[in-house]
This record gives sequence, C-alpha cells and structure tokens, in this order.
Amino acid sequence: MRNIEQLITASRRATSNLDFGENAGVQDEEFLQAFNDAQEEIQTLLNSLFPTILVRQKVFAGSANVDTYDIPSDCFMGTRIENLEYSPSGNSEDFYVIKKGAPKERINGVSGNPSFYIRQGSQLIIQPGPQSGGTFRILYQRIIPVLDKRRATVSSVVLNTTSRTITSLYLDTTVDLDDAALVEQNYISIVDKNGVVKMQGIPVDSINTGTGQVNVSAGFVYEAGETIASGDYAVRGKYSSTHSQLPDLCEKYMLEYCNMRIFVRDSSTDQAEVAALMSKIEETLKSAFAQPDNDPDRIVIIDPSYLGYEL
Repeated sequence: MRNIEQLITASRRATSNLDFGENAGVQDEEFLQAFNDAQEEIQTLLNSLFPTILVRQKVFAGSANVDTYDIPSDCFMGTRIENLEYSPSGNSEDFYVIKKGAPKERINGVSGNPSFYIRQGSQLIIQPGPQSGGTFRILYQRIIPVLDKRRATVSSVVLNTTSRTITSLYLDTTVDLDDAALVEQNYISIVDKNGVVKMQGIPVDSINTGTGQVNVSAGFVYEAGETIASGDYAVRGKYSSTHSQLPDLCEKYMLEYCNMRIFVRDSSTDQAEVAALMSKIEETLKSAFAQPDNDPDRIVIIDPSYLGYEL
C-alpha cells in the first residue's frame, strides 16, 4: 500500500483540492483524520468477521510466584485474546494451552503450573501463578498503527542496549522538521522508509529546533528488538506509521472513504455517487476476506489424547 502522503495527494486530485495553503483549502490534517477513520472501520470489520486475519503472536517470560501480567498494548480493544499457552521449561515442545476462567475462580497465594487465566482490565491473572518462571505465548487480534506523515528525519542516535534506553536522539534540521506536531501528542514513533515501526511510544518533553535534539522523558525503556538508525523517520503518536498495515486490497476502500468525507465537507453533489460506491467496495471486502484460504477448518480437538500424546 502507498504511504499516507501519496494517498492524500491521490485524494486531493480526486476531489479537486490541489490548491491549498496554511489558511486556505482543505488541510492535510483533515485528510489524515479521514484516512484513519477509514482504517479503523476496516479493522473493526475484519476483526469482527474474520478474527484470524489480523493476529499477532508474542512470547514473554514468566516470573516465579507472580500471577499478574500485562496484556500486550497493541491488543485490539485490549480484550481480543485468541489463545494463551505456557511452557514451564521455556522449550517449544512443552507449551500447553491455558484456558480462560472466571473471576470467582481466582486462587490466592498458590503457585504451580498455570491451568487458566482471568482477564482483569488490561491484565491477565494467571491461575495458579507459575512456580518456576517459564514462558508464555499469546496469540491475539492486534491493532494497527495510526497513520501519520513523516514529520522529521533521524540524523543520529545513541542507544544503550543494556538498559534499553535512548542516550541521545537528534533529528535533521536541514530538512523539514515539524517539531510542534511531534510534541503535540507527547509521544513519537520511529519508522523506516517502508513504514515498519522500529520503535514506538517514545515520550517526548521537547525538541530543540536549533540542534534537533529530542528530549526523551526520563524512565523510558524501549522493547526488546526495537532499534533506531540514521535515516529513519519520526511520526506523531504513540503507535503510528506512514503506511497502513491493512492488506493492499483495502487501499481502494480507504481512498474512496476519504473522498466521500471531503465531498461531504465541500457539500458536493458527487457525494451520493461516492456513498453508493463505498457500499459496493465494503461488500467486495467482505467477499474477499470471507475465506482467507481454501484449506478447510477441522474440528478443534480439546483432548490431546486423541492426537496420540498426553500433557
């Protein structure tokens, strides 16, 4: 899928909004809002009708006698968990499924091999808490990054890979640097040229427009595997990107949705035709994703003894 700036340009052409300035015409922020609304509509549709399309797996370490763990921050609505597994040894062959339980089943002060979990707000209560550390593996419906334009280019960065903190981060002052937008939401994300999120949720106190130095809030620790390199781009928001992570097929829907929103804003007589086209595209998306693959689903086997092994 094209990056958001290319999509905005395409929508400007389609809606005859190429002439604009700081105080005239339709601003980029309105196009951004429309494209993000379109993305949210599609994401909600896909996660509701076809829950296995936008899924992600994460592996995280357990701690002995600790029963409370955070649900991944990019879990859709903070609730859409597909599967949770635990391995006492951390070895892949030792993973087994942990069932979902009810709050009334909570066990206090007991540790052992976990058998079920309770969802409590943004946390998982593992019951019983693991006696040894072990490893958890969670599969969940994910949210996708909010769309934003490139606001700045990274000129240099120093990371402390031991403490996973940012020692220094500088943005290039010789090219466009939209410091006001980056500071506006108090968080920035770093992406590469293809929109891959390389580091997210960086809290920012201020940006020195003379030197390009980013003053990162104290206490920030980036996630394992995240990194930043010179030439990467800074975007506004806690979890943002320049490219949509929806399937490429969705670009047409997003573009026409944005066009419709701009036509409505301009009170154009074309809005009825665009609205009709939108309904047709939505039905096309439903049909396209109705059967992601041709491999038939089998009946879920709950008792592993049917597969020739026992836990």
